[in-house]
Amino acid sequence: MESVSKNIIHEGARLKQIVRDKRMKILDFAELADFSNQIAHYYFRKEAIKRSTLLEFCTLLGISLDEFYNWSNPRRPALQPASDFHYGQRLNELIEEKGLNKTKLAERMGLSRRALYNLLEKAVFSTEQLKKICQVLEVGQKEFLGHSGVEDGGIDLSDVESWKDKYYKLLEDHNKVLVEMARLREELRNKAS
Repeated sequence: MESVSKNIIHEGARLKQIVRDKRMKILDFAELADFSNQIAHYYFRKEAIKRSTLLEFCTLLGISLDEFYNWSNPRRPALQPASDFHYGQRLNELIEEKGLNKTKLAERMGLSRRALYNLLEKAVFSTEQLKKICQVLEVGQKEFLGHSGVEDGGIDLSDVESWKDKYYKLLEDHNKVLVEMARLREELRNKAS
C-alpha cells in the first residue's frame, strides 16, 4: 500500500523539477525515456504517475524512489565543461571494454571502417549517431554518457521551458477543439439527412 505522504506532492511537477535540477533538457529526457517531447510534457502535468512508470523515470535519472519523494532541490554539482567529455573517446573506451573488432562493428553500424575512425575523432555525436551507436553496442545513452554532466553550456532554460509548456498546453487544447468540431459537423450531417 502506498503511503499518504507520497500523494501530497504533484509527481509530474516534481519530475520536471528533478529533470531541470539535473541540468537536463526536456527533449533529452524525452529521448532518454524513448518518447516524444509532448509525452514528456504530458507526464509533467500529471498529478500522480503510475508507480512502475515513476520507477522507470527514477532509474533513467539515476535516483531512487525515496530520493524522488524527498527531493529538495539539492545544490547542483559543479559541472564538467563540455570540452572534457569526448564522445569519440568514450566510444573507443566502450569498444575496448567490450573487446569488439572495429571492422565488424563498422559493418554492424552500416559504416565504412574509415567512417568509424572519423567518429572516434568527433567530440560530439549527433542525436542519430548516438542512438545508432548505443543500439549497436547495446548500451543506454545514459551509460554511454557515463553521467558526464554534459549540459547546454550553462544557459538557464527555465523561461524557454515555461514557453514550451504553454505551447504544448495550447496544442492539446487546439486538438480537443478540432475533435469537438469534427463531432459537431458529423452531428449536423446526421440531422440534415
